Amino acid sequence: MSAKKLPPLSAVVAFDAVVRLGTFTRAASELHLTQSAVSKQIKRLEQSLGTPLFERKGNEVILTASGAVLYRAVTQSLQCIKEAVQQIDSALAPSLSISASSGIASYLVIPLVSRFRKLYPQINVRVVGAQDRLKLDFTDTDFAILYGEGQWKDLCVQRIAEEEIFAICTPQFRAANQIQGLADLARCDLIELESNDPAALSTRQWMRQVGFLDQHRGSIIRVSSYDLAIKAALAGEGVALAWAEALPDEFHSQRLCRACEEP
Repeated sequence: MSAKKLPPLSAVVAFDAVVRLGTFTRAASELHLTQSAVSKQIKRLEQSLGTPLFERKGNEVILTASGAVLYRAVTQSLQCIKEAVQQIDSALAPSLSISASSGIASYLVIPLVSRFRKLYPQINVRVVGAQDRLKLDFTDTDFAILYGEGQWKDLCVQRIAEEEIFAICTPQFRAANQIQGLADLARCDLIELESNDPAALSTRQWMRQVGFLDQHRGSIIRVSSYDLAIKAALAGEGVALAWAEALPDEFHSQRLCRACEEP
């Protein structure tokens, strides 16, 4: 259909209302028009298309085959317009953008965002998670939550927490492997987070930092995100590292526990 043959928008809106509400009377009431005006709009639309769109049965109307085809297109088009308007409204509304590693985003930011939105529902919030700090785009965010010493060029830095890292596993894994202290991790399977961020610790690096000087003899399971490390630990696959500021709910519900006391 060429642009010249496109039906009038007012007639399309009237057609949508009649189909949704089932009668010309209810459509007229929603559109704040008379029933006669709605009837004229539908007749105009039918003349434009050259085919009837409704079968009248008393006060009720039933779509013809052509009407059904048109209504599917009208529904999709009006939904696209509605979504575009919502997108424009969202772009004009106050907003807050937060960037963080995927683990911090999942286990620290999202729970805080839930509380924030209850206090400030008029502010749109955008959370951007990355696998590691090196992939965060600081030009597209209001602030970022990072892990490290705080010496980042061209950024205004405020420390929010002293970090604590400890080993976690399921209580069943700890019992099955008879883990009573750090030395017992030498024979356990370890879950390690792969990262290009020099600030990130592997499980074996953490063990050395807290005083383990022996050689690890178990297997290594490597994962690409903190979320996957937590899921692997929950599945009983080994010992992972947990960050105190980003503890999963499973730790509080005791489905996960400290593998040993060293932090």
